[in-house]
Amino acid sequence: MSDSDVEYDASNVEIEELDVDEIDESVRSEFVELQQQHVVMQQGGGYAGPSTASAGASSSAQSESETDDENMYQREVLIKKLVAREISFSEYQAQIQQEDDLDDDDVDVDQSAKKKSTFFQDFNTARRDVLKGNFQGSTKLEGKSVYRRQKRCLPTALQGLMGQANLCYARGDVKTAEDLCMEIIRQLPLAHEPFITLAQIHEMTDPEKYLQYSLIAAHLNPSDSEQWLHVAEIFIERDDVFEALKCYTRGIRANPKNVDMRLKRARLMETKDEKQALRYYYNTLPFIPKEQSDLLISTAKHVAKKFHEESNVGAALDAMQRAYSTAPEKFSMEDINLLIELLIANGHYRQALDILAMHASVELYNYDLGASEDSPMSPNFSIVIPDNIVLDLRTKLAVVLVHLKCEQCFEKVIDDILARIDPENDGDCYLDVAEALMKEEYYRDALRLLVPLIKSKKFSLAAVWLRYADCSRWIENYDEAIVGYRKVVSLAHYLDARLALAALLKKQGKYDEALQALEQDPDNEYLDPEVLHERCLMLHEAGRYQELLGAGFILLARHCYQIKKRQDIAVLSHVKYYENKNRTLGEGVPDFVQGSDLPLETEWDLAIRLLTVADEQRDYTYYMKLVFTLQTSKRFHCYRPELLQLALTACIYNRDPTFGLNIMRDLIRPLFNLKGDAFESKINHPQLWNLFNLIVFISGDVRYHRYLSRIFFRSSKIGIYPKVLIANYHLNCCTFKYALNEYNKIYLVTNDPLHAMMIAVTLTQIACQKFTNKKQSLIAQANVFMEKYLAERPEEVRNEVFYNFGRMYHQLGLLHLAVDYYKRVLSFDSPVVRENPQYLDLKAEAAFNLSFIYKHSGNHDLARKYLYDYIQV
Repeated sequence: MSDSDVEYDASNVEIEELDVDEIDESVRSEFVELQQQHVVMQQGGGYAGPSTASAGASSSAQSESETDDENMYQREVLIKKLVAREISFSEYQAQIQQEDDLDDDDVDVDQSAKKKSTFFQDFNTARRDVLKGNFQGSTKLEGKSVYRRQKRCLPTALQGLMGQANLCYARGDVKTAEDLCMEIIRQLPLAHEPFITLAQIHEMTDPEKYLQYSLIAAHLNPSDSEQWLHVAEIFIERDDVFEALKCYTRGIRANPKNVDMRLKRARLMETKDEKQALRYYYNTLPFIPKEQSDLLISTAKHVAKKFHEESNVGAALDAMQRAYSTAPEKFSMEDINLLIELLIANGHYRQALDILAMHASVELYNYDLGASEDSPMSPNFSIVIPDNIVLDLRTKLAVVLVHLKCEQCFEKVIDDILARIDPENDGDCYLDVAEALMKEEYYRDALRLLVPLIKSKKFSLAAVWLRYADCSRWIENYDEAIVGYRKVVSLAHYLDARLALAALLKKQGKYDEALQALEQDPDNEYLDPEVLHERCLMLHEAGRYQELLGAGFILLARHCYQIKKRQDIAVLSHVKYYENKNRTLGEGVPDFVQGSDLPLETEWDLAIRLLTVADEQRDYTYYMKLVFTLQTSKRFHCYRPELLQLALTACIYNRDPTFGLNIMRDLIRPLFNLKGDAFESKINHPQLWNLFNLIVFISGDVRYHRYLSRIFFRSSKIGIYPKVLIANYHLNCCTFKYALNEYNKIYLVTNDPLHAMMIAVTLTQIACQKFTNKKQSLIAQANVFMEKYLAERPEEVRNEVFYNFGRMYHQLGLLHLAVDYYKRVLSFDSPVVRENPQYLDLKAEAAFNLSFIYKHSGNHDLARKYLYDYIQV
């Protein structure tokens, strides 16, 4: 009701006067004004009235009853506010339709089986009827008998008033009729009859009020499905499909067996949501009676085909079986064909065979008709295939027998197909049966049907050749399989065919042909990652490493930004740099097939394989380029710690310390976010500082001292290893006193013989300076530390000690002592040195120094002897 309505005034109601003599006494006593029915609440939350304690109801039932009664009371209040113009119709509609649901669950066919009535449900219904004005309703409370609520009607007094309103409307006195209806609404707000009359009054004059009154009447009498249908049609005329669907849903709730209303709702829903409309059609099937079998079958076929298109073969089969169970005699051959197809798709092969026997005149012997799917087939089972059976059913009969594994019938069925079906025109039959045989692993039988197809002109297709090659491979006829796969590759770009062909050729040792089968033309086609990956693996097996490195880089670089120049490496860790510069992933490499990607672990394994090959080939430029390229990819972000280590290794191998120092900083920086023992153990790990020392060693740059000083300033828990680097820095810078001070501190902590040797080296350097005082004292101290170095080093590497002694005396000019220690190195032997000569054998170095000493002393022959005996160029 709109806000422009004229406010109702009860004083304007005209009541027609009747002659008292014309009215019976018993009827006259009914003409009284009804008072508002108040709901009296007892202190416990229950209603005043008959006690229900004897029924033994639970608290949940009482709570549900109270909720329903409260909703009814709220609806009465809303209508009163609507009549008094306290709320608008839109506000009333918003509150009253909160429970409407388009996606309702339809009632099952056998509602009585699920309908449960209890004492409290019946009793609460009776109380709600009283509240709505149905004083004469009766409730059966005996045992578990089903309660049937009588149709709600007006009290006798208001029935007369309602009749008077209808009479006034019929006479054309619209104003009086409207006032009488308002008076009835005032006394009994939940009565629907006055709203129906009000809707009729405004049908021609005010369509908006007509709709509003009709909708209120429908809500007040929700069991009237015709009223809901009427309101839905009004909404359809107004192009309000959503509200019309809600009205159809409420009407179906009131009368679930109304097939016409269900179909109208489904057709209307097709304009908005085809999937939901399909569900509505599906839910309609149980309610269509046998008398409308044509409608049932057509609807079931429509639903089944739609579900089949969505690959929901289970629902499609259920739809067809509902129709078949109701009217099997009405099924045409086309319907039978669809039903059998769905049965086969769902694996119900025995049911399919039963239907074929009943509708296609297939004779079955030694067969139990109607047995379950798990029942085994008799070994003596046999069939007789009729000559006049249609082509589709002949094909499906063969497919069913194959899936039932009736091997004794295979030869007969295949011979029947070969004799009666032309592969040139009906090759689909051959292919369907062959695929069924392949699925059940009867490859030799499948080949009998595939050979005529590949020899035909119309069906000599890539898909047929692929199945022919697969069957030949399974029966280990590899030559024919190779022929088939080659034909497939020439006809279409089948990934599986390429891989299978390459595998068979590799199995025969034909690596060149296998690699040729995996070749892809980047100029004319999109590259397939899986084919390229398989090619990389085969190139590795064939030992063609340069081709492997090139193909592998193309495969991995499709996820990465292209590094065009050296400056790009400096910012590779900032991926946003590339995004801001409008750089694209995979730039510089061919296009790949979209949506076909390899697992991340597979690509990472390939990257490690490529790096290993590059290391073996000493191609460290490629090594470095690949590692830094992978760092630009978000795909490999989870392997970032490993990539940092590999990048550092690449810098060391490639003698490129610039980026190496940056990587070391990236490795050290996150460690300061750790706390306690975790930080102390990580920051003092020997491997970390050994790598740092390697980078410093290949760089020759001494600016690392400032970086180490900042690290010491940030934490006092840093151990010995960085301090050794500080001492080495001072030694390289010839600030020997600082170096000596650092080495002394370190040696007091570690007592390491190598640190004792470094102290001796520092003292020797100081003693060799031109303006140094007390040189003899310094040399004596250096000797003391060298003796400590000698005493604490293992016997197995004593040649190292002798060599360092010789170096010290050689530097000090004590050549006779240096020659003695060098000769000790040449005569030294131990198992450890023999096992690791490339790392521990110092004979070549000692021989070269001896040769140098003899050469400067003029003994060229002896110098030449040591060179010839111990040094090989």
